Amino acid sequence: MTFDIHRSVSDQDGMLREKAAFQYKDQLLELFVKSPEWQIVQDEDIDTGWANMMIEYGMEYLGVTPAQMSPANLREILFDIFPRKVSAEADEAPDIIRELQLFFQFLEREFHLANATACLKILDDRATRQLAKEMGNPANFGMAKSFVMMGMARGFDMTSEEDINKWMAIYNAELATGMGPPLPLPGGLMSPAPRAVPRIPWPGQSASTGKAQDKIRRKLARDSRRKNRNKK
Repeated sequence: MTFDIHRSVSDQDGMLREKAAFQYKDQLLELFVKSPEWQIVQDEDIDTGWANMMIEYGMEYLGVTPAQMSPANLREILFDIFPRKVSAEADEAPDIIRELQLFFQFLEREFHLANATACLKILDDRATRQLAKEMGNPANFGMAKSFVMMGMARGFDMTSEEDINKWMAIYNAELATGMGPPLPLPGGLMSPAPRAVPRIPWPGQSASTGKAQDKIRRKLARDSRRKNRNKK
């Protein structure tokens, strides 16, 4: 069956059809990992998973597939959503930009997408520097990312459920005694640590891991899209 890069993953009201979206993403990534561009990813030993996240964030938060993604959409994902959501160090920026370069090169070659050519123009050294700056700025972190980054700084393996639970117990105990800092909220407001850690996407993992947490995340994304549509 031929993959249709232009097929819609939204319903007539513009809401994401989740099953169709995940099928679209998985089929497209399957083609990517069979491509010559992916061989370059392997040859350069790039830490992978970034194209996966970029596709998911594009569909869930902006309502666009890679075939619809504009340079402005890509910039929003890279310099706004990634710094808030992706728990990774700033020195991952070169790998993020490089994998996305190769992904859009794949789209350009395989599907002859004009928007892929346009997106490639912003994936340069300047984008790498800007992404590193935004990823390393704690003011950009969401609550979940702040919690994870603090845990990493304290030596916990935040990909391990056991370590996450240990860090959560320590953090809550310190917060209760006034020793721990509250987590930042957008706009400079402060809040205690969440009692349950939201789903955190990590390089090389599906950003859709964790069914219960995914349902919460997708509901928030749907609510956000509804609010944005009502403003128009």
